[in-house]
Amino acid sequence: MESSGLEVACKESAVFSSRICSWSVRLVWGGVVAALVVGWAGADEGAEAGRRERLRQAVEWLAAPEREGRGPGTPGIDAAAEWVAEQFAAIGVRPPADEAAAFQQFAMTLDAKLGPPAENVAEIVGPPGPDGQPVITRLELGRDFTPLAAGGSGAFDLPLAFAGYGITAPAEKYDDYAPLAAAPGGVKGRAAIVLRQEPQKDDPHSVFAGNQASQHAALVRKVANASEHEVGGLVFCNDADADGDTLMAFTRAGEGTEKRSLPVLQIRRSVVDDVVRRSLGRGLGEIQKSIDESLEPASKPLEGWRIRGRTAIKRVETQGRNVLAVMPGRGAPAAEGRPAIPAAETVVLGAHYDHIGYGGANSAEPGKRAVHHGADDNASGTALLVEVARQLAAAGPLPRRILFVAFSGEERGLLGSGYYAANPVVPLGDTVAMVNLDMVGRLDGDKLVMHGTGTGTGLDALVDRLLGQHRFTAAKEPGGFGPSDHASFYAKKVPVLHLFTGSHADYHRPSDTADKINYDGMVRLAALVADIVRELATAPERPAYIEVASKMFARGGGDRPYFGSIPDFGKPGGGYAISGVAKDSPAAQGGLRGGDLIVRIGGSAITALEDFDSALRKHKGGEKVPVVVKRDGQEVTLEVVLGQPR
Repeated sequence: MESSGLEVACKESAVFSSRICSWSVRLVWGGVVAALVVGWAGADEGAEAGRRERLRQAVEWLAAPEREGRGPGTPGIDAAAEWVAEQFAAIGVRPPADEAAAFQQFAMTLDAKLGPPAENVAEIVGPPGPDGQPVITRLELGRDFTPLAAGGSGAFDLPLAFAGYGITAPAEKYDDYAPLAAAPGGVKGRAAIVLRQEPQKDDPHSVFAGNQASQHAALVRKVANASEHEVGGLVFCNDADADGDTLMAFTRAGEGTEKRSLPVLQIRRSVVDDVVRRSLGRGLGEIQKSIDESLEPASKPLEGWRIRGRTAIKRVETQGRNVLAVMPGRGAPAAEGRPAIPAAETVVLGAHYDHIGYGGANSAEPGKRAVHHGADDNASGTALLVEVARQLAAAGPLPRRILFVAFSGEERGLLGSGYYAANPVVPLGDTVAMVNLDMVGRLDGDKLVMHGTGTGTGLDALVDRLLGQHRFTAAKEPGGFGPSDHASFYAKKVPVLHLFTGSHADYHRPSDTADKINYDGMVRLAALVADIVRELATAPERPAYIEVASKMFARGGGDRPYFGSIPDFGKPGGGYAISGVAKDSPAAQGGLRGGDLIVRIGGSAITALEDFDSALRKHKGGEKVPVVVKRDGQEVTLEVVLGQPR
């Protein structure tokens, strides 16, 4: 019997390593059962080694230089989309309907490019000269002026005004637009000339953050402020302290994804100085000095002076692609005390596969053009998505359907998941929950971050139980809004869970590389995620949606009043579109709701998200402000009491 037991133990272990078999030899004398247990432990170890190797290969492939940082519009992201679809097919999970349905396409604005020189022309028209004819100064593209990507396209003919630094800063008691608003004709419809930088920029005691650049110096903020004041156009001019009088790069004031209509130009200081001197009797240097010394605006209309011409900004668009696959559900009949589970009910498991390409505005090193590999963000989540799909498919159908989605456009503002939520392939009413994987490659010990634990009944208990079984500890955030794709589902009242292993110094830098990933940690996470999805797909009762008053994650937040709206990035232009509002937030209490388009806050016109952020900064927590929204084709004015900054 003992000899027979030894033979069984070695056969059970032969498919693994000789080390496992030798362990069996030493333990077999304790009985056949002991030998078999060790054999199965070896099987588990071998399976984990296979998972680790697959995860490593997947992350290395997705984060390789050839994938070009999986930036939108690159061949690298196209290859990544095809790779995900091929992995799903090999695993045995198929597109929702047919092969074409493997990809859900949506439009995405990549960037802006300057149109041909013949379509980008400008001239300054002055008051009539001695001969009675207006003085016309034609500007040469690339030498005297340049259009900027932050602006729009089309013809313009606008009266000019000097608007100082183009800053409105209530906290600092400074507003360059106030004198223009009080002047005859106001500021609306004028082309505002603004200096770069900010007053007293070299003064360590300046109200504008001393000699450090404050938020008001940012060109994107000046564009937003001009838009809020409903100017007809914006002309940037180098301040007197600039190193030379060179023209800025085309995208220096923004990449043009906001799709503004007003023209935004830069004109050489020498040209502007001549116009200002003729109109106001003193040059830019003298005016700038007086502003810096007194901190009093010197803005004035330039009577009799106009700028006219046309700009052509070509918006470059691409087709983003979500990659979808389904593991059909088998349903479950009603049993004693348990309702039936319809096979059409669905659990969504998702991760975004895009990253930021060669860098740009979203890079933590914006001046550096290099492949941003995105190993943790989010090759790790994509690899884990595929691995969990493999594990679930191998075990066979569950009562509920599982929809696997690799999203694109997340780095551009949740575009892919936002598009899916607006155009779901599975009705949202049948969507039981969404589990999201984003930056799950840097597990440190046993510590996880888990968002959404309060968004559905039973989720908190489920998470606690499975974390204990898999020996994890987690910082739990009950809310469902956050800077990743789960927020798009929660805004549609779907319970969510979002797994995250934490941020790090390599975030959005070229140094986020595959060699820094904790692959053993990812193996452990794959087992945890598979169990979470399995339980959601098997539980007799689906989690009921819970509206949670949760911490918000808004771009540029932290030092401005709390509002509580959820942006709808899939509907840019014409205002600030929202997909929902946070529970008990100022926006909710003021009557805003998903689908509203915010077009004005207080005295500020809103045409884009940057305007919204800039406008809020002009107010304080506790202040009541009128908010105008477009709703069902009508303008509705609401009163919102702003919250304290968060």
